[in-house]
Amino acid sequence: MTQATLDLFRDDAYLRECSAHIAAVQADGGIVLDQTVFYPLGGGQAGDSGALLLADGTQIAIADTRKGKDGA
Repeated sequence: MTQATLDLFRDDAYLRECSAHIAAVQADGGIVLDQTVFYPLGGGQAGDSGALLLADGTQIAIADTRKGKDGA
């Protein structure tokens, strides 16, 4: 079981970037982070989009964000 993601946007809604670690990669292609500034889909509001920049310089486009069923 993956530990819950720390929702940094709850403390600062204007935060645009942070350092994070990939906690898990799901079979459906989902990426679980240990902390995030991405606001997930919910309450009638669309999830954020953006990019993850990996340590090796690779950029991963994020088209949508969802909160996992287990809270991660």
